[in-house]
Amino acid sequence: MSTIELPPKYYHDNFEYLLSFVKDKYADLLVESEWRFLRKYYTLPEDAQCLFIRFTNRKGLFFKVSTLKYAEIEDIPGNLEILKTRGFITPLNFEDHQLWLNELLALLTRSELVGAFGLRELKTAKKEEITGYLRASLSVEEIIHVISSSFPLVKVNFEEEVSFLKFLFFGNRSMDMTEFVLRDLGLVQYYKQHDDHLVARFTTRKEAEDKWLVSEQYLVFAEIKETYGPEQVFDWYCSFRDAHRQLSPVAVPAFQKLQLNIGRHLERCKAYDLAIELYDDAQVPPARERKARCLARGKFYDEARAVCEEMIVSPYNVDEQYFAEYFLTTLSGKKNRKQTTEWLKEADEITIGAEYRHSVELGSLEYFLEQGYSGAFSENFSWRALFGLLLWDIIFDPSLVAFHHPFQRRPSDLYLPDFYEKRRVQVQQRLDNFRDPDELVAGLWETFEKNFGTANPFVVWDPEIWGMVKVLASRIDLPALRKIMETMAENLVENSRGMPDLLIWNETHYELLEIKSPNDTLSNQQLFWLKTFRDLGVNARVLRVRFS
Repeated sequence: MSTIELPPKYYHDNFEYLLSFVKDKYADLLVESEWRFLRKYYTLPEDAQCLFIRFTNRKGLFFKVSTLKYAEIEDIPGNLEILKTRGFITPLNFEDHQLWLNELLALLTRSELVGAFGLRELKTAKKEEITGYLRASLSVEEIIHVISSSFPLVKVNFEEEVSFLKFLFFGNRSMDMTEFVLRDLGLVQYYKQHDDHLVARFTTRKEAEDKWLVSEQYLVFAEIKETYGPEQVFDWYCSFRDAHRQLSPVAVPAFQKLQLNIGRHLERCKAYDLAIELYDDAQVPPARERKARCLARGKFYDEARAVCEEMIVSPYNVDEQYFAEYFLTTLSGKKNRKQTTEWLKEADEITIGAEYRHSVELGSLEYFLEQGYSGAFSENFSWRALFGLLLWDIIFDPSLVAFHHPFQRRPSDLYLPDFYEKRRVQVQQRLDNFRDPDELVAGLWETFEKNFGTANPFVVWDPEIWGMVKVLASRIDLPALRKIMETMAENLVENSRGMPDLLIWNETHYELLEIKSPNDTLSNQQLFWLKTFRDLGVNARVLRVRFS
């Protein structure tokens, strides 16, 4: 296998591509500060550009000049001077950097701090003790003066502009320039879309800023929940909510997820009244379930019943429906057994060796292999693979305006409510295309071979996965398969999970098995699929195990 070697200034090519892409797709969204950065950047010599890019690709804002060593950049001191003169970096000083004390102390090692401040008596102390001592003993100005005298440090500028340009390119803050390297080294294959088919993720500046703002709140929440009590956390949340009631739709899913995270934190703090108020705001599951539980803990039983009745009338998903039915009966003081418990009670049972106590699926698979079956761990993998292979070109169709940069593993609307509605006609036509199992298997295999290795959210490119897809496609009746695929498409968030653990088969029979140990429970989503399979005539059941 040949080793791929990247050109010395590969990162410069990548950064230039990113800037060109953003200018092309977002020219009407950029503001003056971003255009100013671009104008100044393009006037730099190439080596100075490279050094600046090296800074922006590393973590942190401050860098030790003495540690800068890049073989492809000639005259690093000279290029540092160019960057300083043109405002791309600033040497450490109190006036400009007094608010960055935490970052400065984090940058230096324990031994560096001991040496710079002459703290021999603390040379065996932990770094946290040393930084605490410095904060208590010296002013911020004194600390920065000692650090700048001991270590030539520079701070990179234009951090906000560069970060936002990268955000516009990727559409999120979780991806970075590493994606280019993974692709160029052949470690990840992305679905190839021509740049002309890629469209801007954000159509207005407000959309981009709203999404950016919400992503920042995750960082704020992570910090304040460790410092402040539940009342202060809730006040912070209310202030943000009230100031941003008109969030763009593209930012709403991330905000809803943040709401759920804050609600669970308030519950853990036993601030149930605050959690109830927050869950009232949230419009996504499991907010109503959590609200009902909090109401019950606060002994507001009538209100909890009302929430359960609302979920029964109009459930968001099967988890809400089954929970509400069970919890409503429980609130009435009646003896109640969950439907999931009833299914477990009626399940068949097998005996496996005690050595499988912590791996019951493996023990159950071995049990059936010894009986002459073939089998594998199917769970959600096989069904998601079947779904992805069957609808591959529909999922990756560029005409549906869901691809925004060359490193997307999935369309941006994949888990949004309108994913299926936008593709309903194409999906239905595809499901009706195949008239017999052999034709279906041949079509799936053609897609598997053609796209092997391409990064995507559905198919794991493994021969064993293909083997299970082939069994499902050839053994299950086509009308049942069509209904299963349609059910998954209608709600991919919920209905692409909860599938049975094992798929076993021989020449005349196949079966999907949900394996449960003596202390295990059946989830609502697992029950949903078991009922669906039963109604469609698919061989699926729960199997309890006991140990010899």
